[in-house]
Amino acid sequence: MTKFEEKVCRAAIKKILSSLNKCHSEDFTDFAIPDRLIDKLSELSLTQQEMFLERAPAYFSFSLNVPEMDRQLEIIDQLRDDRHIEDIFLVQGAPLKLMRRLFGMHASEFSRRRDAMCLKHSGSGRPIRCDENTDHYLWHLWAAHSNLDERERFLTLAEESCLNLHNIWNSLREYIEENDNKGKATIK
Repeated sequence: MTKFEEKVCRAAIKKILSSLNKCHSEDFTDFAIPDRLIDKLSELSLTQQEMFLERAPAYFSFSLNVPEMDRQLEIIDQLRDDRHIEDIFLVQGAPLKLMRRLFGMHASEFSRRRDAMCLKHSGSGRPIRCDENTDHYLWHLWAAHSNLDERERFLTLAEESCLNLHNIWNSLREYIEENDNKGKATIK
């Protein structure tokens, strides 16, 4: 057993020993420690507990599932990337309806995240309606980028038009939702 594994074993047993004064400790049920051993542990003096702790590697094993650890880290990386994309949309002024459509974001999460990013009053309320020429320009841009997924399309339109996502969504929402409904009708 490596020094690291010994330290982990001792830390786990130390946690169990420190839980002895709790009547309903989760540590005992997590490790399925029988009552008779709990009784014996509770009778140990501080010196005896230290001796017991030093012998932890003899009765406590530690294992690490490296493939599962790698998988969990990949999931966390993906969640971090997703959150970063959501942040970009929030900074670009995406309204709640767009965030709900693209990310499934709930109103409370939307408000909390905007508050945390100090965007509370930025882009709130109804955006100024774009003029007809700008609407047509946005529709043409939207159609020209049909090869991109919806998230990428919105960010590309914001970059190319120099408008915030609130204005873009306000101009394209009816057009996009109309096309959604046409697609649903075709599926039936």
